[in-house]
Amino acid sequence: MAHFMATLMYPTESAQDIGKKFTSGALPKLPDFVKQLYIFVATAGDIKTYSLYEVPDDKKHEGFKAINNRYAGYFGIKGFKYTLEPLLTSREALPMIGLG
Repeated sequence: MAHFMATLMYPTESAQDIGKKFTSGALPKLPDFVKQLYIFVATAGDIKTYSLYEVPDDKKHEGFKAINNRYAGYFGIKGFKYTLEPLLTSREALPMIGLG
């Protein structure tokens, strides 16, 4: 399985707009093979939201595009920005430092 982490950032004054968009049903739906495992929210100045996704290895690229397309639904909300990162497990990352 492949994993992706999305980090959304936006100012507190945009929080209601983000929340309305999130609950509106207007955002593009994710395909069934993209599983959102967790959503966490942190508030320290700006608001940050972390979402962890799981996608079958054979659908990584399609899943990556679908997740990005969903977050594009927030474009136009003041101060909104996001990153989407592919993640490795520690077991997958160890060979990068010669330990696997």
